[in-house]
Amino acid sequence: MEKVEIVKLTSAEISGLWSTYMNVSVVICFMTHFLETCNDPDILEILKEGNHFAQKHKNEVEQLFLKEKIVIPNGYKVDKHVVTSAPKLFSDVFYIQSVLQMCRFGVASHTANFTISAREDIRKMFKEFIDDVSHLYNRVVNCMQEKGIYIRMPSMNYPSEIDFINKENILTGWFGRRRPLLGIEVTHLTINGIQNDMGKVICTGFSQVTQDKEIQDYFLRGKQLCKHISTSIYDVLEESDVPIGVSWDQSITNSTIAPFSDQFMLYIIGILSTLGITGYGAGLSATMRRDISAMYANFITKTVTFVEDGMNLMIEREWIEQPPKVVDRER
Repeated sequence: MEKVEIVKLTSAEISGLWSTYMNVSVVICFMTHFLETCNDPDILEILKEGNHFAQKHKNEVEQLFLKEKIVIPNGYKVDKHVVTSAPKLFSDVFYIQSVLQMCRFGVASHTANFTISAREDIRKMFKEFIDDVSHLYNRVVNCMQEKGIYIRMPSMNYPSEIDFINKENILTGWFGRRRPLLGIEVTHLTINGIQNDMGKVICTGFSQVTQDKEIQDYFLRGKQLCKHISTSIYDVLEESDVPIGVSWDQSITNSTIAPFSDQFMLYIIGILSTLGITGYGAGLSATMRRDISAMYANFITKTVTFVEDGMNLMIEREWIEQPPKVVDRER
């Protein structure tokens, strides 16, 4: 009988699976509250399917951990971090906009994990996750377009001829007349603007319901940071006469009862801030204008400081779960 070699998981596969488990546990908490408070029947059906996929992915990763004898993370459990029967804090439109962003992040993270995985079963698992989230993304976009609430990227004229860069003003931006934005610059600016609109709404809502003054001040600080970043971005777009679409739905109820635990809300702000840093880095790498490069660098510096302060709040309260790490052989 041929001997079958059991190939252990790599550090990339372990960390990718661990992060996936943590992320889907967060999605399940969100979906639980959304499902309890959603009134729109079309959005409700999408939330149900999103919750189904999240539960499915969580169970598959959990079974793999059991098989590999890897400790299962605590993650974020509904019974601990979701306040059942809590009043609605955000609108139904905000719910589907949030699912849209979850899908975008899910496709990106699952694709990244797929490309760094060696074992066939792990690649197959992440490919399945990509297919599930892609299906949900298409359904979300179709629903939002039918309701007229999908925010499209700005339009631009079709290129009509081939041209080559032959002037130094492609890099300008400090003084004098700035050149028009490139399409790729518009794309990154718009994405980062939309994400900060989302962050501002979430920080505002969370600051309204938390009872911890220190955490409330942190959320309000996040709101101001998001406002500063989105305003700076939209100023650049307006300067080049780039049409800006309708912003995120910013309706927040007057509820002062938190639908989630303070630990969960702090973790969410940390995730969004980290995604923001990633987005600014991508925008920085794509721009050819010095003023925009400096703007992104400033965003990164301010957001890193904000994230570090949030981490300290969680560490002080022993709220951060240790990710997988290599053995300290010098201890």
